[in-house]
Amino acid sequence: MKSANLLTIGCLCLAISGFCQTTHSPLVSYYPSSGAYSKKFQNAFSVISNIGALSDLDHPAAGVYGEKKFMLSETGLYTAVGTVPAISGNFALQTDYFGYADYNESQMGIAYGLPLNEHIGVAAKFNYYHLRIPSYLSASGVNFEIGSVIHISDQLHTGVSVYNPLNSALGKNSSERIAAVYKAGIGYEISASFFTQVEVIKETGANVNIHTAFQYKPIMQLLVSAGMFSGTSSGYCGVGFFYRQMRIDLSVSFHQQLGYSTGLLLLYQWNKPGKE
Repeated sequence: MKSANLLTIGCLCLAISGFCQTTHSPLVSYYPSSGAYSKKFQNAFSVISNIGALSDLDHPAAGVYGEKKFMLSETGLYTAVGTVPAISGNFALQTDYFGYADYNESQMGIAYGLPLNEHIGVAAKFNYYHLRIPSYLSASGVNFEIGSVIHISDQLHTGVSVYNPLNSALGKNSSERIAAVYKAGIGYEISASFFTQVEVIKETGANVNIHTAFQYKPIMQLLVSAGMFSGTSSGYCGVGFFYRQMRIDLSVSFHQQLGYSTGLLLLYQWNKPGKE
């Protein structure tokens, strides 16, 4: 158990680039988030990448994603998201949890998005972030994120978003601050069954990173996804299976130093009103 704890601490140091700067990065998983810069490949998890994607989600949906990072229970990452369309716009609720009993980070957020016209959509999200290390530290902070998506054409889509632009403090009596994260992305739907995207990410105190991804749907019941994140030089891939309104994904990612991580995604999407 002691060695597992030491490895967990090492993983956390790599993930947050030192404890002197607490960032949002440990609460992000890139596998489920691609599809924000699209129309045909968007889903409830796309709000992880760009909250502006919420403006296009006209189906009620609920999903959960769990990832066992580096095959350790101490570095588990879990996300739950739900979206509800309304007449005046769309609402979303997202919760995230990373860690274990002796070190954990969590976040809960509520969001609202709406299309400004058929080409542009915007959204905003308010988050409550909490960091807990028993007998040492318990700190929290409130922040917000905003984003937009622009559908240049039926195939070409782009957007920008910013998480915590004010660098909110983490706790009243702490010098720690939650980092700001700026993103800009572009996606291209080569066909109705193939989509690819590139996302540029700049986080406070870190170099510019690139997230590239593609999704391929050879048949209605199958989705193949893969991507790469330059920040950790890690790649991922996964296969999704569709059964009626349910989607089930199995994913795996690889880090050169820390090894493999496995993930499971469950997503249920209700049909549009009037559709079977």
